[in-house]
Amino acid sequence: MAENNAKRTSGEGESQLESKEAPYGAEYAKSGRATCKGCKEPIEKGALRMSVRFQSKFFDGFQDNWHHFECFWKKARKNDINEVSIRGLDWLKWEDQELIRQRINELAASGDSGYTPKTATIKVEHAKSGTGKCFSCKEKIPKDELRISGRSSFYHVDCFHTANSDHKLFQKSAEEIVGYNQLDANEKSKLEKLFPKPQSTGQKREFDNSATTSGTSNETPVMKKGKTENAALKNQSDVLWKLREELKKNLNHEEMEELLVANKSYKSKKGGPERMLDKLVDMIAFGPAQPCPQCNKTLTYYTDIHAYRCSGSVTEYTRCLYTTKKPGRTQFRIPSEMKKENKYLKKLKSPLLTERVYPAAAFEEKPLSGSKAFGYLNYARNEQAKSKVSENNNQKMVVKGGYVVDPRCDVAETTHVYVDPITKHPWQVNLSAVDITTGKNSFYKLQIVKDDKGSTFYLFRAWGRVGTTIGGVKTEDYGEDLEACQKEFKFQFHDKCYNTWEDYVEGNFKKAPAGMDILEMDEQKNDEKKTRKLSVESSKSKLPREIKELISLVFDVKAMQNAMMEFEIDLEKMPLGRLSKNHILKAYKVLKDLQFALEKPEGPSKNEVLDFTNRFYTLIPHALGFGPPPFIDSHEILISKTSMLDSLLDIEIAYNILKTDQNEMEENGTKDIFDLHYSKLNCCMEVLKIQRLMEVKNFKKEMGNRYLLWHGSRLTNYAGILSQGLRIAPPEAPVTGYMFGKGIYFADMVTKSANYCYAMSGEGLLLLCDVALGEIQEEVDAKDLKKPKRGKNSVKGIGGTFPNPKENVQFDEMTIPCGKPINSEKKKLSLLYNEYIVYDESQVQLRYIVRVKFDSGNLL
Repeated sequence: MAENNAKRTSGEGESQLESKEAPYGAEYAKSGRATCKGCKEPIEKGALRMSVRFQSKFFDGFQDNWHHFECFWKKARKNDINEVSIRGLDWLKWEDQELIRQRINELAASGDSGYTPKTATIKVEHAKSGTGKCFSCKEKIPKDELRISGRSSFYHVDCFHTANSDHKLFQKSAEEIVGYNQLDANEKSKLEKLFPKPQSTGQKREFDNSATTSGTSNETPVMKKGKTENAALKNQSDVLWKLREELKKNLNHEEMEELLVANKSYKSKKGGPERMLDKLVDMIAFGPAQPCPQCNKTLTYYTDIHAYRCSGSVTEYTRCLYTTKKPGRTQFRIPSEMKKENKYLKKLKSPLLTERVYPAAAFEEKPLSGSKAFGYLNYARNEQAKSKVSENNNQKMVVKGGYVVDPRCDVAETTHVYVDPITKHPWQVNLSAVDITTGKNSFYKLQIVKDDKGSTFYLFRAWGRVGTTIGGVKTEDYGEDLEACQKEFKFQFHDKCYNTWEDYVEGNFKKAPAGMDILEMDEQKNDEKKTRKLSVESSKSKLPREIKELISLVFDVKAMQNAMMEFEIDLEKMPLGRLSKNHILKAYKVLKDLQFALEKPEGPSKNEVLDFTNRFYTLIPHALGFGPPPFIDSHEILISKTSMLDSLLDIEIAYNILKTDQNEMEENGTKDIFDLHYSKLNCCMEVLKIQRLMEVKNFKKEMGNRYLLWHGSRLTNYAGILSQGLRIAPPEAPVTGYMFGKGIYFADMVTKSANYCYAMSGEGLLLLCDVALGEIQEEVDAKDLKKPKRGKNSVKGIGGTFPNPKENVQFDEMTIPCGKPINSEKKKLSLLYNEYIVYDESQVQLRYIVRVKFDSGNLL
């Protein structure tokens, strides 16, 4: 058996990229408090119960919805469940494991896809309490008395025998009753008398005898192998269960934890005493697993993957993916002091088994996604768990002292964020965490708020899954005890990100493995409600109407929100303008590092892709509903995310102008908001003509060869473009997406530039720019350039279609390409249209801005 098992585990050590939650669970009820989600009746303590596991509506994770054993199988459907889809099956008693396997087989053998057939599995056990009644005589069955169960009914043993005589409920011998092997000799003898072996015919006995005397058998090698494996699994299960019961009887929680620490393990944050027992039983039975060969951390057995999984991390954002079914083993260590104080530990032997044996299903089956029959529990698909954007847009957000109390706080309207009088640092923080392998996309928020008119302090907490209604909030009243409030704030902060609050305030925060990360927010920009829609009609500005209409387009808050929603940005966790420029540059750096990995000859490793993806989504919260964020594993996705960051930077500039001007207008009510915005753009505008003041001064017109060329960009980028000019991407940004490296790109055909407008509501803006091309370096294929060759001032990508140069017009020392499109005679050109690239911002001067309407998404 061991040899066969070893062959099956030949793939040990392979990284497991996906780590889906098992959709079902099985265990013995830890108390009698749980209520069955099927029949709504209590589940008796110690009873075998089964769960359907769904996304919780209270936190970003899965929760068990427990059922009585029989209630569970009444709902289960064919093809929805298999053995490896049930978490915790390995830790059950052998007879209960077999009972579940029998139900799965019955379900698979049924003729249709309906519910579990009503065949009864007969089981014998001792009554776990004295509350259950016999189905036949209706009397209570005393605690610890032998009882027989069939379907969802219990019987006294004698009552079942009588009922069986009348109704033929069970036609097999006592040895085939589930639980028979766990009985003592007297109990077995009683059952054998009541349920003797059925008499076989004489012909059958003769056949069996002849087979025995001839030394032959009807069993095939496969059948023999299956029996051998089952025997090994049963022996393993019996040893593990006996050991578990002994440990529960002879050790307290402190001793269990001490043994775990002595063997380089730890107490799990989740799971309580039962999870500690799981670890100890495995360690003692087989010997502690040797450390992970990839990161040297602890390997722990998980029933949902039927393997040992590493508990360590390869980076601060990504856990180690190493798994194996056959780890190396070390000797279980018991501290000498514990041996002296505990007689059980003094006699305890380890290991009890040579190696863990796995059921065939662990190699042959894959976990299923779960049953649609349990849809009434699936909160994750409930209409109430949709995006929060519209809901939050109706919440009033008020700035007090430069900061905003979360509107979900119970006392938001009468309090303000507490600011430390010494450090001047607000007691608030936003945290984020993403793990693609587990589907985690979480947020956590902490605030200490103080009553506006008194000295009462409150601790506000919010948590959940980004972009959904999953999660919760809590407001705790600490009276005038600021110290207690701060203590709890610090505890929660450390519990979530494994850093001290003092480290964060002093600028020494460091992302810890498995911990949440800081979202760097400019909280003083949070009063989004005060940024009213600009009204040309009510404006008293003397600016031309056309310019005011242009300004209302450039500073349209709704358009900015729509752009962020298009990028799947969570507007609640990251309202307009709140994400700091430094934070966006960090996200650029992640994409740049990923680009280098994608360009390696061998490509990026699974760990690298996973790590970069986790980093990016942690830095930039995305509202992606209930599925895990998609991997950033291709140049196309990289280009899309880089474009998103470009827009976020421009939106940040625009929103800064909006907020600054809004505050100035409130302080000086005589100024019109249009005049304030116009002054911040640093442009002298006529109806279609623009002139950036700094560009006039810095423009290198002496370079010559000036062309009037098109440039297209999103509407939400124009506040940044007009106020700061066209800029080359920052050094942190990846090069991917640029045909000829980081530069400023232009086209001589409007249809080329129009594709970069991503027009919203059929309307967009295009620029006509005076570009000093100087000496041009021509290229026919994409090339990663940092600047042109020596003696050259710009790069031109030769396209297959371009304006007829014979129809060019000369105007104001510029060449204006305005001829009809013609096709190039050159063959095998990779570009459809000409592209012009300059690598010096002073070679560009904005001349005209054109407001355009689109008949469809990308065409004029």
